[in-house]
Amino acid sequence: MARLWPRKVVCRQLLSTLIGVTLLAALSPASASPAAQPIARAGACPSGYSTSGDYCRPSSGARYALPKVGACPSGYSTSGAYCLASSDRARHATPKSGACPSGYSTSGAYCLQHSGDRSEETTKASGAPAPGALAKVGTCPSGYSTSGGFCSPGSTARFAVEKVGACPSGYSTSGAYCLAGSTTSRHALPKSGACPSGYSTSGAYCLGP
Repeated sequence: MARLWPRKVVCRQLLSTLIGVTLLAALSPASASPAAQPIARAGACPSGYSTSGDYCRPSSGARYALPKVGACPSGYSTSGAYCLASSDRARHATPKSGACPSGYSTSGAYCLQHSGDRSEETTKASGAPAPGALAKVGTCPSGYSTSGGFCSPGSTARFAVEKVGACPSGYSTSGAYCLAGSTTSRHALPKSGACPSGYSTSGAYCLGP
């Protein structure tokens, strides 16, 4: 039986990975919001998502969503138990964890990326998302530096997730995180029950196709 980690730990990691949030389609950093990706199911799935295992999995054309932890940020609205981007040009948002990182400011219970600054949260056609800011829970991974209450990626940084157990295949320990071995490593989500369709268990994570 796969080991299930405490919900508090898993939810914290899911919030931080949503920063980079974000997974499946190529986007232009100059004009598009983060791509939609599977998120842990904590109630009714947002519009454009359906239940898959213990996750909400986005359908084609779904917009970026993140768990609702308070007032939704500007450009987002409540949908189910989540805050859903109102358009495909919404700015990236992440739950506020201490001081917002450079390039972000407070909006509701979140840190919202400044207008015109879309260098983070772009995605590739396959594999792990491009690196984004991570909630700081210890030593930042290689290629990242402390910015407010976050670890902010440098120009050569690779995708990373908080370490909550054995790192998944293709990842290695770096600081308090699991760091992708290359830009083609598969996307990893902390395991919270049954993995979504297309993902399989690897260590304490669900690993994408």
